[in-house]
Amino acid sequence: MDGPGRLAEYVWKRRTELGLSRPQVRDRGGPSIPTLKDIEEGTTRTVSATTLGKLDAALDWEPGSAADVLRGGTPKPRRTNDGVASLGPDGVAVALRVVLDLLGISRELDTIAREMKDARLEDLARRLAVALRPMYGEYVTRLFEENKRENGALSPVYAVFSELLDEPAGSDDEDGKERLYRRWLAGREIDADQSLLAEFEARFSRRQL
Repeated sequence: MDGPGRLAEYVWKRRTELGLSRPQVRDRGGPSIPTLKDIEEGTTRTVSATTLGKLDAALDWEPGSAADVLRGGTPKPRRTNDGVASLGPDGVAVALRVVLDLLGISRELDTIAREMKDARLEDLARRLAVALRPMYGEYVTRLFEENKRENGALSPVYAVFSELLDEPAGSDDEDGKERLYRRWLAGREIDADQSLLAEFEARFSRRQL
């Protein structure tokens, strides 16, 4: 895997490990959302020293870590004042059942809040949905990519996530475009021009490297 491809993998894994959305990475001093998206998807071939420094700061890496990744090395977690690494494991495996349970609870809470017309409960439901989105969004996309790679459009996992696939999708914003990509992975017909389809093909191909 080349430098940009390695950086894409390490940045995505670290962001997921920290439980951060792209806007949260930006707010921690990281690169802009479009720049971070390009880095994670491997579509940018050149990353400036300034951007690499922003990645180190936002992802709690030691200075120079992102540049090391580009050169074939591995990033180092930032250490606390007492010399102990600030984080432990590189990640935590989440079972499919757990993801589905969390999504089910979120939807049930949203339904109850709307039925009760309780503004505070509706706000809580919204915040829970926002908090879960980085986890299940990235999780489901990677899961769909793996299943397309192994089973094409016939994997039963698509039926499990049918409700997510039925959500409104469009290319006008990042979330809508991501939902379109998941539909494409599942073999569903999507309203997309040739340039967007080519972008999806290229993104999927990079994930197989």
